[in-house]
Amino acid sequence: MYRLLACIALILATVTAMDRVLASALGDLLLRSSDRFMTVYRPFEPEAQPAVKPPAKQEEQPSALLVKAALTTEARQAKGPAATVASGPADVLVLGNSRADNHFPVSALQDMTCGRALNLGMGGAPTVLSALLWDDYVERHGAPRLLVLEPTGVVDNPHDLADLPLLAYYSPRIDAFVRQENHELWMANHAFNLMTFNNNQTMRLVAGLLKPAGDRTLVGAIPDPLKAQLAAAHEEMMTADDANWQALEHIVRSAQAQGTRVAVVITPYFPTYAGKLKNFDAFFAELKARLPAGATVIDARRAVDKDELFMDALHVNEDGVRAMFAALEADLRPLGNCPVDAMASLTGAGNTTH
Repeated sequence: MYRLLACIALILATVTAMDRVLASALGDLLLRSSDRFMTVYRPFEPEAQPAVKPPAKQEEQPSALLVKAALTTEARQAKGPAATVASGPADVLVLGNSRADNHFPVSALQDMTCGRALNLGMGGAPTVLSALLWDDYVERHGAPRLLVLEPTGVVDNPHDLADLPLLAYYSPRIDAFVRQENHELWMANHAFNLMTFNNNQTMRLVAGLLKPAGDRTLVGAIPDPLKAQLAAAHEEMMTADDANWQALEHIVRSAQAQGTRVAVVITPYFPTYAGKLKNFDAFFAELKARLPAGATVIDARRAVDKDELFMDALHVNEDGVRAMFAALEADLRPLGNCPVDAMASLTGAGNTTH
């Protein structure tokens, strides 16, 4: 009997040790993924900046490459708190649910703000999860100079964990939140660490090891059956939980306290769906009223109105994203770090040859 118990104990100890070793190796491997969320938890190593050529002489027309290099250099050397280059991997950070994830491709955002962008939008994520990601990012890398916050995660269930559980392996803050919201899941993940990686997100991270992750804009147009379904749907009300309201305020106040400019950008809704929301305007009026003073609100709910520019009721497609950015430019670009004086002078230098 004692031998049997000893054998069982030895087997359990071996399995536990193997679980810890394999989970640690897998966690370290996935940390190298190009997936955007791993950027938060991977130590940041600044890239060496290439030497910039001297400005072109007045009689020479600068090439597009030289113009871009000069603008980038001047942006990095600009003075003042809002122009300070972030110490971490991003000058511009995006937070929110899938409407942030799919509506703010980093390529377009970088062009508009003249800075490195990181999109931490997470599908289905309530604002309480965005607050956790914000705190983790700032704790590890310092605050970015611009925060773009898509606020409609306030309507999502604040107890929904979305893709967060895998990140608990890297974040004590997120691990504590998982323990609070789903104690059974937390216990299983801590009893066998490999359980933490038993999800679709692990496959996404593995894919990020094989090739760089691209922008996550959506391709396609809203199908006619869905349009008919939305047209026939009953009216509904938009509501938000207090936990999400508090998280929204926390993010904005925390960003402002660290000198980060905040742009709260409400992205488009499919017009038919918006028409079914009885308190559509009243809800967003309340949202704006709840925001701390000083946050810039860019209300783009109706900036896109053509059916073919939507993927579904809540998301525009890639053409819709381009239309949305065109509508946002006048309000969003001034919050970036593009050197207007340099752009004007370089443009003028180019025109002298014509």
